[in-house]
Amino acid sequence: MRRENANIAEIGIGTNDRAVRPDNILESEKILGTIHVALGDNSSFGGKVKTPFHQDFVFFRLVLIFRDSSEETLMKDGKLSRSF
Repeated sequence: MRRENANIAEIGIGTNDRAVRPDNILESEKILGTIHVALGDNSSFGGKVKTPFHQDFVFFRLVLIFRDSSEETLMKDGKLSRSF
């Protein structure tokens, strides 16, 4: 496996309450309450990692916790805890 393939190319939180199609990757990564992570190449959208591999993953109904000097739950069971 090429080391570049493990690059975190994208990460995002779905915030679109009108996106509903989990069978379409471009729409599913935007569904309200999802988390989207992509590995590998990011050169086509301004990144510096060029590799022949790019894989998207979309996770549903997760718990997202922000940890810094304190701990705050941002999302639980796919529902945002507050407006940002």
